[in-house]
Amino acid sequence: MKEIIILLIISIFLGMNMGASGFSVSFTPSYGSGLLTKKTASLFYAIFVLIGGISLGPRVVATLTTKISQTSFGNSSGLIIIITAAITMFITNLLKIPQSTSFITVSAFAGAAYYYHKVNWYTILKIFYAAILFSFLTFFVTYLIKKIFYPPRNSNFWLYEKSFVHNDKLKKFIVFSDCYSAFAIGTNNIANVVAPILITINLNSILCIFLIGLFFGLGSLVFGNRVINTVSKEIVPIGQISAGIISFVTSSFVIIASFLGLPTPYAQFTTFSVLAISSVKDGFYLTLKKSIVKKIFSVWIAVPILTFFLSYLLHILLQK
Repeated sequence: MKEIIILLIISIFLGMNMGASGFSVSFTPSYGSGLLTKKTASLFYAIFVLIGGISLGPRVVATLTTKISQTSFGNSSGLIIIITAAITMFITNLLKIPQSTSFITVSAFAGAAYYYHKVNWYTILKIFYAAILFSFLTFFVTYLIKKIFYPPRNSNFWLYEKSFVHNDKLKKFIVFSDCYSAFAIGTNNIANVVAPILITINLNSILCIFLIGLFFGLGSLVFGNRVINTVSKEIVPIGQISAGIISFVTSSFVIIASFLGLPTPYAQFTTFSVLAISSVKDGFYLTLKKSIVKKIFSVWIAVPILTFFLSYLLHILLQK
C-alpha cells in the first residue's frame, strides 16, 4: 500500500512535468507569435490533451506495458520506472530543454526489462527507427513548405496579400492547429505516465488516462513558462505562417505513430520543425552553430542513456 501511494504521488509530479514539456512544443506557435496568453493556452491544451489521450492513448499504453519486455515486470518496477522518469524529466525542465517524454519512458522500461534479461530489442529499435525517420521527415517537410513562403518574392507575394486580407482567419487557424497539436500530445505522451501505473495497479486504462491528463494541464500552467520560451523565443522568432506549418506537420506524424501504437518524441519533432524554419531564414549551418541548438542535441543524446542505466541501477538496489 505504501508503494502504491508513493507511485501515485510521483506519477502526479511526473505528469505535471511532462505536461509542461508537451505544452512547450504544442503551443509554441500561438504563444510564440503572441496570439494567446499562457493561461488561455494552458486551458486549451488541457482539454485537447484529454481528448487525444482517451481516443488513441490505449494503443501506446499497450506497447509500453506488453511489448518492450518479454516477461512480466516485478512488483516494484512501476514505481522504479516512475522515479527514474521523474528524475530525468525534472532535470531537463531545469535545463529548459524540451525533452521527449516518450524516449525517457521507453528508456526507463528498457532498463527494467534489461534487469530481467528480457528486453524486446525489436520493439525498442522499431520505436527509435520510427522516431528518427519521422524527425527527419518533419524537418524536410517543414523546410519545403516554408520555402514556398520565404523569402518574399514576386512569385509568392500573392500569398502574403491573402494572409493580410484574411488575418483574423489565419489567427483562428493557428489556434486550431495548436489544439490539434495538443490532441496529438494526448494520443502519445499520457501513456508514458499511465503505463507504469498499470503494471502495478489493476485500473481501467481510460479512467487512468483521464486522471493523469488533468495533471498534464495543471503542469502546463505551473511549469510551462520556462520551457516554452526556449523553443518559441531562443532558436528563432515564430511568425504566424510558420506557426501553422509547425503545428500541422509535427502533429500529423505524432498521430500516425500513436495509431501504430508507437511511443514517439513530440518534443523532437517540433524542435526539428523549428530548426527547419530557422534554416530557411538563417541558413542551415548558421542554425547548427547556435549554442542553444548544440545544448538541445547534447541533452537529447545524454538523457535517454542516463535514464536506461538509472532504471537498471535502481532495480538492482530496490527490486524485491
